Amino acid sequence: MSWIYDLLFLVVFAFAAVASWRKGFLAGLTELIGAVVGVGVAVWASRMLAGPIYDQFLSGSVTEKVESAVAQSGGDLATAVQGLDFLPETVRSTLVQMLQGAGDLLPDQITTALEPILLPFVQVLLFVAVCFVVRLIFRLLVSIFRGINGVPLVGGVNRALGLVLGLFTGALDCWLLALLLWFVASVTAGSLEFLTLHILNQSVGYSIFGAFNPFLTHY
Repeated sequence: MSWIYDLLFLVVFAFAAVASWRKGFLAGLTELIGAVVGVGVAVWASRMLAGPIYDQFLSGSVTEKVESAVAQSGGDLATAVQGLDFLPETVRSTLVQMLQGAGDLLPDQITTALEPILLPFVQVLLFVAVCFVVRLIFRLLVSIFRGINGVPLVGGVNRALGLVLGLFTGALDCWLLALLLWFVASVTAGSLEFLTLHILNQSVGYSIFGAFNPFLTHY
């Protein structure tokens, strides 16, 4: 299966290069700036805002679900954790191992143990959302510069430089694709046989672009 992901990376890279060539240098540069700014803002937002968002909107709900699961289980650790059906199976198995001997503090310890597990997923979702919005805003400016391609000689140079710029854009898009594949493989935790971390690590494209995963280096 790994060769399929290599092919996917190649298609994304080639598509970005050709698209930038067709748009021209100025339009491509605007889009690339938008992509870089989007990534920068998204990384900042995911690290600075994910914690407050989790505390404000998710922490209370998680605590309620944990207390309810513990109450229904009669205090049995394994049963309580398995009752948290909003979590992937692998996460629940990890919790059981982490919380052996929790005793009377079981609900609090489960809630505390869940925070470092759930927070990275909040970060990834926030990263994707912010990056998408920023890039969309910059893409609205791209249409302004496309008319330059119709100017004789200048248009040809603009397209040639756009192709060069597209190589950088393609690399950035492949990096974002690697992050997306990693996130899906982590969330599904092996339930998708065609998309596991083991298969991804055998892909040359993923090995190159996935090596710069900011969420793995941060945690």
